[in-house]
Amino acid sequence: MHLRFVDHQLAIPSDLDERARDSYSHPRSLPDGMPILLDDRWRPVEPWLTYFRIVAASTDPATLRAYAYDARRFASFLAARQTDVIHASSDDIVAFREWRLSGSERPVSPATWQRDVVVIRGIYQLLTQTGQIQREPWITIGRSSPLRMPWRSEPDIRPLTQAQWRTFLDVGLGGRTAAGGLDESWRGTTSLRSKTGAQLAVTTGMRLGEFSTLLDAEVPPSSSTGTSVLLEACAKYQKRRRVHVPLTTLRAVELYRQTERRAVVRASAASLWRRRTELFVVDEVDVSAGLVRGRVDGRRSRWRLHQLPPHLRRIAVIEGDQGLEALGLFVGRGGLPISRRQWHATFESASRRTLELAQDEMGGRRTRITPHDLRHTFAVVLLKSLTEVALARETERRAGNVGPATLSEHIAINPRLTVQRLLGHSNPATTMVYLRYIEDTDALIQDVFESWSDEGMTYADAVLADRNAA
Repeated sequence: MHLRFVDHQLAIPSDLDERARDSYSHPRSLPDGMPILLDDRWRPVEPWLTYFRIVAASTDPATLRAYAYDARRFASFLAARQTDVIHASSDDIVAFREWRLSGSERPVSPATWQRDVVVIRGIYQLLTQTGQIQREPWITIGRSSPLRMPWRSEPDIRPLTQAQWRTFLDVGLGGRTAAGGLDESWRGTTSLRSKTGAQLAVTTGMRLGEFSTLLDAEVPPSSSTGTSVLLEACAKYQKRRRVHVPLTTLRAVELYRQTERRAVVRASAASLWRRRTELFVVDEVDVSAGLVRGRVDGRRSRWRLHQLPPHLRRIAVIEGDQGLEALGLFVGRGGLPISRRQWHATFESASRRTLELAQDEMGGRRTRITPHDLRHTFAVVLLKSLTEVALARETERRAGNVGPATLSEHIAINPRLTVQRLLGHSNPATTMVYLRYIEDTDALIQDVFESWSDEGMTYADAVLADRNAA
């Protein structure tokens, strides 16, 4: 089973299957980026072709791509059992579930299995609605079915300690030795970009898809009060929220901006100019109004900054003194923002280097560090810090130093509600999972985040102050 993605900028091969050629000749029938499953003779496989045609209309590109690999895995598993989705039995579904959870070389977590469930339910819903099968191959009794987990398990939360974070930052991403010296064998050329991205993740709780698509204009130069960034188009489920960027992180961004990023912008300006017909050429960025205007595919385009979709962020450029410059904050060798895959590769190699060179400093940790681990770290650290603030205020109240708490104050300083808002969790139960970790981890202490405006203010105090000001 093969997987390909529609790209209308490519020429149609002369030996393409007639059915695929006919579909490809009508651009509107197969949207750009849509997955196509192909059999061993390179023919599109139904009902997957129809399924992804429907799903592509309402799913963001990153999620659609994830569904595509899940579908190929499921279809290939069934093919190895001499069957397909139309003829699969309940035993086949159970076998796939057991293989994914415990039988494969890299078993998945219960949370990842739920994404497989979305794809499986979706394809069988299509088959039943179109009359290709009478009912799903499994039997559901109450809330029990072969798709449901036979046990309950919490998400895999792996927060870093302060020592682990500093080691990963300096040794893994920064190219230093475990003793803190310069590693002469280090060949990395983008350490500031990598470290800045990691610092944004650990001090704001942003997901990889959020911080990797930030525009340079969305993170202003360092100030004495820090800043906040409004997320929407790049946030999960496009749920709008604000994230707070502390002063120390702004300084790291500014250092990267004035060094590595400036060098890449100068080196790639001319090549981007030659590719300008493929890009979203912006002629106005109004930060105060939060607007960006430009031209893409020969048409004028106008967007709110926070609503600019990821695919346009990755090709957005503006004319500078030396040529075209990407609007994205984290740019690669070609001048455009680097991909999520490149970020994952960066974290993978940094984790491997850290675990090889600084085992003692990692305190027995053997698992690789991912961008999402830094998000978990932010949640645990901030939850612990805010809990300490709330307990301190309660102690003061019991001592008679402050008056009775109002309902609005209870809401304003509620640690779980604050962390839920900053992480963008829709379900409070998701945030509740972190509660059990605030006593079990050597959390990153406050000087990791430092203050926004003065040495006496903790990060938690700053978040509360910003919330009250809003």
